[in-house]
Amino acid sequence: MAKGDNRLKVLYVVDIFKKNSKQKSPDDKNRFLSANTLIQELQDKYELAADRKSIYSYIQSMEQYGFEFDKSKKGYYLLSCPDDDSQKYAFETAELKMIADALTLSHFYPVKKTRQILKKLEHLMPVNGNSLQNNAIFLENVNKSDNPSVVYNIDSIYQAIQQDKQITFHYYNIKPELNSGNNHFVTEYREENGQPKNYLQSPYSLIWKNDGYYLLTYDSVKKDICTFRVDRMCDVIVLNGQDNDIQNIPRDGHSFFNKINITEYSNTAFDMFGGEKIAVSLRVKKNLAKVIVDKFGKNVSIYSDKFDDDYFLCSAKIQKSRMFYSWVSGFGNDIQITYPEDVRNDYTEYLKNILSGYQTLQELEEKSKK
Repeated sequence: MAKGDNRLKVLYVVDIFKKNSKQKSPDDKNRFLSANTLIQELQDKYELAADRKSIYSYIQSMEQYGFEFDKSKKGYYLLSCPDDDSQKYAFETAELKMIADALTLSHFYPVKKTRQILKKLEHLMPVNGNSLQNNAIFLENVNKSDNPSVVYNIDSIYQAIQQDKQITFHYYNIKPELNSGNNHFVTEYREENGQPKNYLQSPYSLIWKNDGYYLLTYDSVKKDICTFRVDRMCDVIVLNGQDNDIQNIPRDGHSFFNKINITEYSNTAFDMFGGEKIAVSLRVKKNLAKVIVDKFGKNVSIYSDKFDDDYFLCSAKIQKSRMFYSWVSGFGNDIQITYPEDVRNDYTEYLKNILSGYQTLQELEEKSKK
């Protein structure tokens, strides 16, 4: 290989990046090549002199041609080449770890299915990558769904949405079963006339919210939107007419859902089971600004508080519900509802009812001692 030829300098930089991309460190921390490292490599291996400005120019030219880089303060790491699809679509160790962590911590996904997918992800890990076995061990401490059909429910729901068909399913709740010496929680189907209730719904969107998977549907009888937790659905059937005993029923509610911004609906609903949608004003302690942004986004209107510089005011659209009041009460006096007056009054009644419940409990305890 010819050395000392300045016309080949950019090609040598490409060669250095390609070799480094196949020799990642196990912890991914030392994979980045700095401009100084590239300058030294050109000098040592190819007897070529370069400065930082020319190195940045070569990298910019590579990007224009189609090379993709991961960038940090430590330098650059080659992610993909324009002529190398296998490298372009290969997962990074950090990416696989992120997917594995999200799957492990997802309450709606059953333990058995989680273990199966973690094993599949393990085969995608780079040769020197970290193992995902710690995730499998950690599973024992995560509260996971025990509904084995949740994966197939999701697949059927997507199929129904794509084919514009309605679905039927059964739905269950959790209840405590209190027997002497054997107290535990059990699942119980919602019933109708002594049989598991058969829900007929038009599915429109699956939403991930508060570490749960929710299905938004249109109910033709109620003529309104409904929300269901996917991990509590069973026996999901797509009414596509492919089987002799199944009707072909198209979805209802297109005009209804065309008027709804599903992202906005998700952001305003607390725990996805909201009520009447209204605009409220909140008085918020300044150190809770991130809480407001996390809940409502950065586009909410904010104002100065005329009473205290430690507070600010903000306006947001929410769905009026007990869950909204529960969220506000969790911050004590650091978040206060200022408008509208009827919502503020409802909230104070909500707090009074909580206090009344504790007073009733105290009275019951005192009676039991007599």
